[in-house]
Amino acid sequence: MIEIIGRQGSHYTRMARLLAHELGVQYTLRPIYDLLSEDPAVFGGNPALKLPALRQDETVVWGSQNVCRALARSVPGGESRVFWAEDARTPLLMNAHEIMAHTMAVQVEVVFHEVVSKRPADTASRKRRASLVNCLVWLDANLDAVQSELPAARIRMFELGLFAVLEHFAFRNPMGLSAMPRLTGFMAAFGQRASAQATPYRVDTPPA
Repeated sequence: MIEIIGRQGSHYTRMARLLAHELGVQYTLRPIYDLLSEDPAVFGGNPALKLPALRQDETVVWGSQNVCRALARSVPGGESRVFWAEDARTPLLMNAHEIMAHTMAVQVEVVFHEVVSKRPADTASRKRRASLVNCLVWLDANLDAVQSELPAARIRMFELGLFAVLEHFAFRNPMGLSAMPRLTGFMAAFGQRASAQATPYRVDTPPA
């Protein structure tokens, strides 16, 4: 029995769920309702108070990358079916994975500052938004070249993470993507996959 501890509205949780569906791994999702909780038990025991986590029998791993590794290891030959960030050998692919990961991280910071906390803009928040925009512009400009270097026969973590973060913009709405045709085209195409259809963003509502 595999349990993913996270949120249907989290792009980190969604990346893991996308991989589970791509690999055919059966799992249950245990929602985290209170993201601001200070109780590690809410986050599967993670003292960093972060999501997602994965519990399999008596074992728990924390963090999206570890969760994805555990999912892949749960099926025969699963790890070799995935193209991981560390498999990148060319500068372009190495940079693409770095920028995609940073985009996921900085988007969380922007959402918390501008959407959740509704704090006024300051020097740090303006730099965060500039960093986010710069990354998206780079990804849009280089997406075709990146995809041409990714192996077609493997599940590509770059694409899972990229789709998860791109769709998260509409869910949390910190900015539009209409000026980035390659990214919006990729998002539309990937959105037809069964894994994408099975993991839409939703707000987790506690049971009455």
